[in-house]
Amino acid sequence: MTFVKTGALFGALALTTFSASLAGAQTSAVIVAPPSGYVLVNPEQEVLVQRYVVTQPGSSVTLPSGYTPTVGSVVPTTVELNTFATTQDYGGFNASSYRYVVMPNYGTVLVEPDTRRVIQVIR
Repeated sequence: MTFVKTGALFGALALTTFSASLAGAQTSAVIVAPPSGYVLVNPEQEVLVQRYVVTQPGSSVTLPSGYTPTVGSVVPTTVELNTFATTQDYGGFNASSYRYVVMPNYGTVLVEPDTRRVIQVIR
């Protein structure tokens, strides 16, 4: 009977340790997930977005000294944002909810219009 109690205690301890390890792994998964509100345009959608962008006449963009478009940065108000056509198919990407700007040396920058926050840079 002592063996059964010891075995049960060992099993419970092992289960607790295993559960704690799983909880730690779950926390790690949350950390590596994209932040809420960020849009990830998949490669097929990138092709459709770029195909549209290259057919549009663009204005010359002058970036403020030291500004680099990165995800989460805010596009300066001096930079004009372009709209996407609502009749175009972007492969499931809801482009009409966003704006874009083509920046020299950086590529097409997708922007959330209300906050002017960069959501993705397509090179």
